[in-house]
Amino acid sequence: MLLILASKSPRRAQILEQLGVEFRIELPDCDENIHDISIENIPRELAKRKAFDVSAKFKEAFVLGSDTLVFCENEFLGKPKDKDEAFEMLKKLRNRVHKVISGVALCKNGECLFAGESQTEVRFRNYSDSEILNYIQTMEYADKAGAYGAQGKGARFIESINGCFYNVMGLPIAATLEAIGKIE
Repeated sequence: MLLILASKSPRRAQILEQLGVEFRIELPDCDENIHDISIENIPRELAKRKAFDVSAKFKEAFVLGSDTLVFCENEFLGKPKDKDEAFEMLKKLRNRVHKVISGVALCKNGECLFAGESQTEVRFRNYSDSEILNYIQTMEYADKAGAYGAQGKGARFIESINGCFYNVMGLPIAATLEAIGKIE
């Protein structure tokens, strides 16, 4: 079985390695502009687009795509463009509960064999602006939805997690294993 991960996320690769899954990485090149889709379906739709894109290039391979977004009060927070946007995102999340939704899709020969998602609620504690600024100086925020990494220094903001921790990292375990189960 050849599994391709359609993602440039080192965290997704790390999670697959932790699960003992053999794979290789191919970067998707697809349109990520979403219109006329409900907010909560965006991660699943983007996961499918990524998997379809790579699947079209590697016909005989199973391709796993994933996408993660952070939602706070019906607004989605993607990857911040710069330090100022990261600061604003982390201020918005302070002392609140937000949802992390990850979509997972598995495709082969341009056909979607599985599309699912996972939702996790994350409660942030009440931290100071100076804590945000100190975190931003680490640059850890740069490639992360919601401007934080739960598996790194961003853990300092988390009070509690209700759901899959790996979903917050970017690849939910249960949905991923369900997708991979379609191969076997």
